[in-house]
Amino acid sequence: MKHNHLKNKIFFSDNNTISSPTYLQNWVELSQSALESNAKQLQQWLGPITKISGVIKSNAYGHGLLPIATMYDQCDFITSLSVVNLSEAIKLRQNNIKKPIIVISYLDAFYDFIVQYAIQVVVYDLTITHQLNEIGKKYNQKIMVHIKFDTGMSRLGVTASQLNDFIEQIKLLPYIEIKGIFSHFAESYIPSTTHQQESIFALARNKGFEYHISNSHGSLTTKYKNYNFARIGIGLYGYLQQHTSEFQNKLQPVLSLKTKILQIKYISAGSSVGYDSMYKVTKDMRIAIIAIGYAEGLDARLSNRGSVIINGKLAPIIGRICMNLTIIDISHIENCIIGQTITIIGKEGDVSISMYDWATLTQASTYNLLTKLSSSLTRIIV
Repeated sequence: MKHNHLKNKIFFSDNNTISSPTYLQNWVELSQSALESNAKQLQQWLGPITKISGVIKSNAYGHGLLPIATMYDQCDFITSLSVVNLSEAIKLRQNNIKKPIIVISYLDAFYDFIVQYAIQVVVYDLTITHQLNEIGKKYNQKIMVHIKFDTGMSRLGVTASQLNDFIEQIKLLPYIEIKGIFSHFAESYIPSTTHQQESIFALARNKGFEYHISNSHGSLTTKYKNYNFARIGIGLYGYLQQHTSEFQNKLQPVLSLKTKILQIKYISAGSSVGYDSMYKVTKDMRIAIIAIGYAEGLDARLSNRGSVIINGKLAPIIGRICMNLTIIDISHIENCIIGQTITIIGKEGDVSISMYDWATLTQASTYNLLTKLSSSLTRIIV
């Protein structure tokens, strides 16, 4: 992964042959100001005590692991980063990310890196904890761990009946230091179930460790407001799918998805468009072929249903979305030219398309749609 400063932008690409955005045919833009605005808003919802740990797992929900980590490293409202596995944590450290990093799901690389890069890790199994203790002994250094506490999701973690004994067993290990205890909400957008899990999680309080359970939706529904920090993912990226538009509108999508027109042509009534002749032309039409498809993350369910933005107007997607190309109707839009930038996700003037719109059309979640954006897309911080 390379990143180069280009005027007021930082340019990230997995393809070392690309040297300038001038030649890009599709890319993602990430707004630093939107991210900072979202972090400030979420901090207001969380209150003055609870800090923010930015969740950047799984390629930062499609936004790009390293560009988002770079932005979080510079954001005062974000005090630490949470990743899904040890490999992600190592990658961040190897790219000079300085803030504390917590692995919240599993360890998938040599444990020695935990000590080398000062990474905090999850534990929910004594066998792994003993292995970590041996690594700590090897380097004569304590490893900081966060105990995963299952408060009702029935996923990873020790149960309420196991928690106290688990803590006591870890205290016997001289090279393990319990940094925190944490859990995860199953329905954080529903106050009643959130409060039920909070009541179980209360067992983690007053044990002398950090404790954290809240997430993006939980920032608005938790009863208790004194957690050490909340692990915020989707909210920092500008989305709260399960909340009302009143709260959604207080956040700004960080990500915009752009592409370019490759060709413009005229087709006559009676023609067919795309694979399987999915679209039948009923009148003469001017179309454009754009340089993006489902391999880049343009969801195939938007075929014959979705739209893109050109010159501040919506242009319908026609025919079946291809692997790397898509066809759009520009008959009603003037001044379209080859090489012109097209907005797939984002805003032009008063017209916008967000992942909320995609979710409505596809019946998929914003999480699902965002994480399917290809890691091959170049990310540019603007």
